[in-house]
Amino acid sequence: MKIKLLVSTLAAAALSACGGGSDSQSSAPATPTTKIAGTAAVGAALANATVQAKCASGSGSATTAADGTFTIDIPNAKRPCVLSVSTPDGTTLHSVVEAGSGTTATANITPLTELITASIAGKSTEEFFASFDEQAQAKLTTDGVSTALDNVKLILTGTIDLGGIDPLKDTLVAAHGNTPGNALDQKLDTLGETLKASQTSIADLSSAVASNTGSASGVQTILQPASATCAAFRSGKVQKVDLTGNTVQRFTVDAVKLTRTNDSTSAVEQFQANDSQACRFGNDNARMLVSKSGIALERRAGASSLVIPDQTIPLSELAGDWNALAFERDDNSPYYGTGLVKFRMDSTGKFTSGADCSLSSCDQWPAAELPSAATNADGGFNISDPSGTARAFAFKGVDGQLAIVIVHGAGFMLATRPKAFALPAVGSVSSYWDATLNASGVTNIEDGSHTVTAVDTAANTYTRQNTTGRIDTWQNGVPSVGLRYRAPATGINEAVSMNLANSGISVAVSVNPSNVFYNISVGRP
Repeated sequence: MKIKLLVSTLAAAALSACGGGSDSQSSAPATPTTKIAGTAAVGAALANATVQAKCASGSGSATTAADGTFTIDIPNAKRPCVLSVSTPDGTTLHSVVEAGSGTTATANITPLTELITASIAGKSTEEFFASFDEQAQAKLTTDGVSTALDNVKLILTGTIDLGGIDPLKDTLVAAHGNTPGNALDQKLDTLGETLKASQTSIADLSSAVASNTGSASGVQTILQPASATCAAFRSGKVQKVDLTGNTVQRFTVDAVKLTRTNDSTSAVEQFQANDSQACRFGNDNARMLVSKSGIALERRAGASSLVIPDQTIPLSELAGDWNALAFERDDNSPYYGTGLVKFRMDSTGKFTSGADCSLSSCDQWPAAELPSAATNADGGFNISDPSGTARAFAFKGVDGQLAIVIVHGAGFMLATRPKAFALPAVGSVSSYWDATLNASGVTNIEDGSHTVTAVDTAANTYTRQNTTGRIDTWQNGVPSVGLRYRAPATGINEAVSMNLANSGISVAVSVNPSNVFYNISVGRP
């Protein structure tokens, strides 16, 4: 009897667990919801703004409160996620949530999180948000986000101290009404003030962060205070390299006051902005023309110098292949000649190959004459071979591209990576300052502009006409990648040209030794 009773009890329990008889209804499992909460701010709270979130699976949106706070509920979400919000001036900011299994996450969305997102994306943050495919999602690991945060902290060194701060997850109280912002919000105020003084937008800074890897100098340069008449002319240390005098001087520039102080002598030189041309400065002794990158061409007493923002670039970033256009003279000659040089460096600064080239061939340098580069304590590098030592200065642009200026007792060369460039569009107009050095090293500067009148994609050529009516045609990729060639014609000198990375400067050299010139063209804003 006891056994029968026990069996009956177990059977009843089993039926109860199954919901009873055949006419019972089973309940649906609960749907997990992921909550992403944070604050949207630019210093002041972003009130009544729409925050959108995309996850590996699932998406959602929410409207911010008056204090910028928001919570987005996303059913069945799978992390990682990326967020976006638009500011009143039309700027779009982004933020991220790393991969993980939790159903709650904090993601503030501010200019600082925009920079972190840019560092992770390595491309346009808007494109990163729009696609957010598996490749993008794979970058949002805990380590990936941590590395990006460290990169942004490095870039902002000397501008904003983010030590011990996580802009993504730390509590953010944004200023609104009579409520002041907390310490993190004040960092946003500092960033905003820095961007205003440097005439740099958060979109431009985000693009620079996305494009730059390795050393931070290329991005840090654009965060310095800028001149009122030229956003590219910024305060900070510069190296003035006399191209034919083989002298290098270090200065401190105050772009707001338009002064330049010699670091060795403490002598101060005052410049004035040109009334009719932006980014042109001068005084009774010199004319200075500033490119979009901040590298300037200076002419003083007929001689040319390049004024290069001082950057700290590690030797390892110079590894790889380079094209260079040279302007050099023999030891016993007062006259300069032009040359095309190709070289390769390893990560320690050793030149592993080098060659002097013509349009059709190259003569390799003997192994015993290959130079080596070493860091110079006063900035830049020393490049040494059995014949002596040259000074070299690398410059990294906001897009991460590098250029090198090398100067020695017998002349100089400008070098850049052998990168193919696209044909310009028909009708595009370029304005420039042209500085042309003759065989004696004397410089003449002219203003000009040209319009592209024809493009031949099959021949990889473009034809342009300048303001004097002169027409010339250039062929890209000749004699090699990263260079372009102009054939001789009536009134046209045969030449080879290249862009100095994306600095806003191009250089061209004559091919005919009986008509020597070295042209440095600075794009005008």
